[in-house]
Order: sequence, then structure tokens, then C-alpha cells
Amino acid sequence: MTTTMSCDDTAQVVVRLDDDAPWMSKASTSEGDESVEMGENTDSDANELGRRARVEECVRDILHGLGEDVAREGLLDTPKRVAKALTFAMRGYGASATAALGTALFHEENLASANASVSESADALANGTHDIVLVRDIPVFSTCAKTFMPFYGVIHVGYVPKDGVIVGLSKLARVAEVYARRLQTPSALTMDVAQALHDVASPLGVGVAFTGMQLGPFAPRKLEGRASTGCFATTNSVWWHEFQAMVALGGEPSDLSRGVWGDMCGVCDDGANADAAFVVNTSSASDGAEAAVDATATQAANDTNEAVYNGVLRLLCTLDLNTRVHEATGGKMTAEDTARRFSSLLAAMRSGNLVPFSRIEESARGDARDASSMENDFVDGEVRVMSDLHMSTVCEHHLLPFHGTVSVAYCSTTAVTLSRDTLQALVSRHSRRLQVQERLTRDVAEEVYALTGGVGVMVAARAAHLCMVSRGVEKPGSSTCTVTKLGRFACEPKLRSEVWERLI
Repeated sequence: MTTTMSCDDTAQVVVRLDDDAPWMSKASTSEGDESVEMGENTDSDANELGRRARVEECVRDILHGLGEDVAREGLLDTPKRVAKALTFAMRGYGASATAALGTALFHEENLASANASVSESADALANGTHDIVLVRDIPVFSTCAKTFMPFYGVIHVGYVPKDGVIVGLSKLARVAEVYARRLQTPSALTMDVAQALHDVASPLGVGVAFTGMQLGPFAPRKLEGRASTGCFATTNSVWWHEFQAMVALGGEPSDLSRGVWGDMCGVCDDGANADAAFVVNTSSASDGAEAAVDATATQAANDTNEAVYNGVLRLLCTLDLNTRVHEATGGKMTAEDTARRFSSLLAAMRSGNLVPFSRIEESARGDARDASSMENDFVDGEVRVMSDLHMSTVCEHHLLPFHGTVSVAYCSTTAVTLSRDTLQALVSRHSRRLQVQERLTRDVAEEVYALTGGVGVMVAARAAHLCMVSRGVEKPGSSTCTVTKLGRFACEPKLRSEVWERLI
């Protein structure tokens, strides 16, 4: 049964600066990074504090609906942290492109003189005669209007100056930030940025491209968006070819499949180190352990949890986002649709709690029967290594995803061999729950230790945390590494060193 809810309008806080959402006070900015000057309206202050309290209450209800103990230490302050993170994620609604660009429009005489000698006829524009300015690889973090899940990537903003008018380069990044800190889709984000620059700077044309990752309970999904105005908008435009060439200038194309902005935010080598040093089982049988873990997540997502759905819908309404969903999706979706999707994804992200360890043990027994058909690698003739097991989970402190890879090394007195399918299922079992990386690393190590007879296990995890790179200290490209050592690996540095050599 679906419950119909209404969203009451609430008073807005007056904010003088353009960096923050209209309902945000200085106390509600992330980690105090951005200060906001408030008016003397104590009523508005009181309204904002009341709104903050309601947001926190919504988060508690969502956690309770998911079956979490909201009184345990790891979750005790989560509602407060989530409210602060959402404040930061939505602060673009209090900003405008005009304010972001400010007075950073400059008249370059040499450029104006050069352009004056070039016709703005259709032929001249079709030939791409004019100069182009491009700022590429601007990191952006946004929130999907369709799922309320974060997505991130890089955006490239290019334009063709008219009459010698150029834009301060940092302001292009600021405009991208203004529109990213809202409910968005990749297409809407690029169009908003392109149209804003076109309206304020009046160039001959604007081209904007985005490539990034959508996060969720499964492996990140690649996203792309593109928008253009003026000369960039013509069919088969030579401007786009030049735009793409400029994006690629300096070596490799700006493709999120590699590099610091690569798959898994740079923490997945994507097979780059795959050689004889690693055990690789590429089988993906539909009845394997990982398939069973995925099936559990799918079932959890399909099972309706009205308590979670109602909590999410109240959260969207409390944040005044009920109409924003409709705007960001071009009228295709409502807040109720987004709330339904987000509540389903939350259920999937906790589904690891529904997978018993006995399912992993069963898969390990199957590995023992099929061991002769597996490719194995040994360190000192007895240690097996498996690298780059994908991990996609949610930080229990901020309810923001972190994702990356896990590598496992183990030794045994018996001929125990664990397949990639079994180890991936084990990692996914612990990934699909509210987590911290330190706990996940140790939990995986302890279960591998149990499966292999308790001789020695080393687990190394490397992940990018959205709570660290998209808000607060905002350190894109940073990653967190954790390692747990049990048995022989805890007391034999030489053995660990040999494993590290395989993994680096």
C-alpha cells in the first residue's frame, strides 16, 4: 500500500552570499568550511533549526525502518551528519550563475581585433574559424534526481568568445559547482551550465561535456552528458571535433576509465596488473555465489518497505525538494518516484545482512571439488593471492557511498583454493550493509581465515570515500587504504612484503 503525503511550505532563511541554499545557516554548513552571513531574522533562524531537527528525525526513521539500531555508537550521530551532508549537497539552490560569474567578464582587445576581421557568417562559423577557450577536467559531485544517489565525474566547459569578451577561468568551475550542488541528471547538468554561460557571457557558442559514475549497491555505472548552444549546436559541428581534441590534449583522452578519475575513482587497476601473479577465475555462472548475493540484493530492492519510503519522502519534502525532482527530470518524475527508488536502493545496500555465511561456505566446498581446473598462483609455493575484488558500500556515518577494491592473500595447510566467485561473494556480503572500511577489511579477513583453516590471511582494501572527496575537506583523488593481517601474516614481515610486491 502506498501512503500519500503532503509537503508543507516552510519559511526560508535569508542568506546574503550565493554559495549556500536559502534554508542554510552558518551552523549547517559542512564542517564549517563555508561561512554564511545571516540577517537579523531570528524567526528564520528558529525555522531553520526546526527544519534541521525534522531532517534528522527523518533520517532516524529511515534507519529504523531499515532495521538498524539507531542508538548504537556508529549511528548515534549519523542523522546529524547526514543533515549536514545534504545541506552541502543542495547548496546550489541558493546560488545563481550571474552571481557566480560576478564581474569576471573581461574585454581582451587583441582577441576582439582578431575576431573583427573574421566574419560571423554561416560559412565562417561552419569552418570553426574563431578561437576556442576550454577548461577541462573540472571535478563535480552531484545528486541524481531520479534515485537521490550521488554521482560524480569531470565536466569540460568550452566556449567561443564574441567581441573579445572572455570569462575568468575559475568562474567556469564555479558555475559548474553551482549547478552540480542540486538535484540533477548528467544531461540537465550540462545543459544548465551551457545555458548559464551562454546567457551571461553571450559567446558565439558553448559546449559542455560530462563523464562520470553513478553510485549504488552494485558496481558503478558510467554516465555521460552533453549540451551545446550557438555554433556548437549545429549538426555535425566541427566545433565538437575540435572540442574533443582539446579535451584529449596533453596525452591521454580525459576518459574516466583510467587514471585518478578512473573506474572506482582510481582505486581499481582494471586488470592493469593482471598477470601470472594473481589467481583469476573469470567464470560468471548464473548459479554462483556472487549471483546469489546479487539476487538477494535484487529481491530486497523489490520488497516494498513503506516505513523507509515514507521516511525518504518526508525527507525530500522537508528539504523542499519535492518540486525540484519534477524540474530536474523535465517533468518525467515526481518526488514520490524518487523516494520509491531511493528506498529500494537503501534496501539493496543492506542486503548483505540477509546472506548467511553458510552460503559462502557452500561455495567454498564447491571450489574444493573444482580446484584442479582453476588457475593458481603461489608466493613461496604456498600463498594464494586474489586481487581487485570490487567493493561498493555505504559509510554508516554519512550514508554516502565508498567504493574500491579488495585484495586477499591466504595460506593453508590443506589444498584449500577459493575461487574469485567465492571471494567476490564474500566481499559483497560485507559491502552491502552500512559499513566503515576498517570493519569491512577485518570482517572479510576473519571469514577467509575461517574458510582456509586458520593458517594465515592478509586483506588489503583501497577505496574512495564520497564523504571525504565530495564534501567537507573535499579532497578529490584521495583514497583510503586498510590492511588486516591474521596468523602467519601477522608475524612474518617477509611474507607480507612478498605479497605487497605482487599487489603493487
